[in-house]
Amino acid sequence: MDRWQQYLFEEHPETELRAWARRLKLFRFFRAFGGHANDGDSLDVAYAYQTREQLTSFMALLGITLFKFERKPPQAEPGVSYRGEVFAKFPSLIAGTEWLEQPAHCEIMGIAAFVWCSADSIKISVGDRYTVSEKNVQNAEKIETLLTGVTLERIDPPLDTKNYICPRHYPDYFS
Repeated sequence: MDRWQQYLFEEHPETELRAWARRLKLFRFFRAFGGHANDGDSLDVAYAYQTREQLTSFMALLGITLFKFERKPPQAEPGVSYRGEVFAKFPSLIAGTEWLEQPAHCEIMGIAAFVWCSADSIKISVGDRYTVSEKNVQNAEKIETLLTGVTLERIDPPLDTKNYICPRHYPDYFS
């Protein structure tokens, strides 16, 4: 087994990842980059959007109301150091919108999720802090029922990296 496979299957055996890949229609298992990235494994799905109306409609489908600031809130200045508690007070805004706040940690159908939007895409992540469990897979399957009628273009994989178990990188997992 090469080093990549050793890392990929460190937390979950290959048979389990194959089974999850076949069960999940939209979500993809992501194996953390690890190291200094300090990220975790997750189940992710991503969609492209073009207009603010598409973004807000998609969020409404998820049961998420985006908060809009009346005017641009104070933001961290590039190159300036802030203490952690000061930096945490700056709201994260969705790029390209006029002051819509990121959904970030939220609930979809009563399920804990993390939703992050760029200027043209939306990514939904399900998982515990650093790991993915069978319960997370079941929760992703529930959310998929909500996403079946979405007309936005799905981005598959959410990021073009072998860290995602998807047909593009692991085609035999889906046959």
